[in-house]
Amino acid sequence: MHIQPIDNASDLEPFVIAAMSPDIHHSTVTGEAGETFDDVWGSEPSSPTLPAGPGNDGGHGTSRTAAHPSDMARLQAEHSTAGYREGLTDAKAHSIQAGFDEGFGLGAAIGAKAGQILGVLEGIANALTAAAAGESLDEGARDEAAKTLGDAKKELDIGRVFGPEYWNPDGTWKYDVAAEDDDGDVLFAHVADAHPLIAKWSIVADEQVARWAIDRAVFAEVADEERQHQHQLQQDKPGSAAAPQVRKPLDW
Repeated sequence: MHIQPIDNASDLEPFVIAAMSPDIHHSTVTGEAGETFDDVWGSEPSSPTLPAGPGNDGGHGTSRTAAHPSDMARLQAEHSTAGYREGLTDAKAHSIQAGFDEGFGLGAAIGAKAGQILGVLEGIANALTAAAAGESLDEGARDEAAKTLGDAKKELDIGRVFGPEYWNPDGTWKYDVAAEDDDGDVLFAHVADAHPLIAKWSIVADEQVARWAIDRAVFAEVADEERQHQHQLQQDKPGSAAAPQVRKPLDW
């Protein structure tokens, strides 16, 4: 193929000017295309560039666009908060369970002592009331027993027994407890017996028992009979025992 020589150099002038001028590019086409698709995609602001300085070249060739905000700080804060809450919840669960286990045993020991005292005094008061009604006893003894029972109920109330007068905020007791065990260990029974209110009303109950010649062994026998009766009721409940399994004949 033979290329015809260019007769007039002026025909190349528009191409030479376009090649030598960096400011002249296809902005018109790009602008028109951008304006055309603005209704579809929406217009976007141009990426910002860093100003000229010792650490950059003024945006020529190595211009940096603004980075998106990193999520590392937010994620770290969220994980730290979640870990703190989980650790706090787990620690609370263990602490509360341990405190409940110890507090329940101690409270049960003190409650059992208070219940025994009130049971003895109430039984005496009821017996004297019945005897006074049958004119076999004067009413003075009945009234005295009723007053003793009323005073015991007031002082052995749970709010008084477990009040701040006898207990520290951490659940330890303020009164002195003497260990009766050979190893020197303090048991819940020792703490219950040493409680000032329990000790006071235990003496009163013992005095009433001695005054009216009451046999405490009878209480133990009655308690054993009651336990046996409750056990028998549990055994006689329908559905308590496993139902006999009936095997169905095989269908061949």
